[in-house]
Amino acid sequence: MSEEKISIELLGRRVATLTDQVADLKLELADLRIRFTTLEQRFAALEQRFAALEQRFSLQEERTSRILAILVRMAERQGLSPEGGRP
Repeated sequence: MSEEKISIELLGRRVATLTDQVADLKLELADLRIRFTTLEQRFAALEQRFAALEQRFSLQEERTSRILAILVRMAERQGLSPEGGRP
């Protein structure tokens, strides 16, 4: 094609084709943006859920520690050693 003359019609068709391809790419990019935004929202929701679970586990750990402290004191009052036997 380098030795041939380029006609206006050929150039017009090529520009129209490229314009259509760019328009298609813009639509695909817009679709990808929507998908990424949706994923971002889902990850944010998961992050909030994990934070809530973390808080619940922290509270549960605190309660468990309190219960264990009470059990140790009760065992000490009954004369039991920490190893589980009598002194």
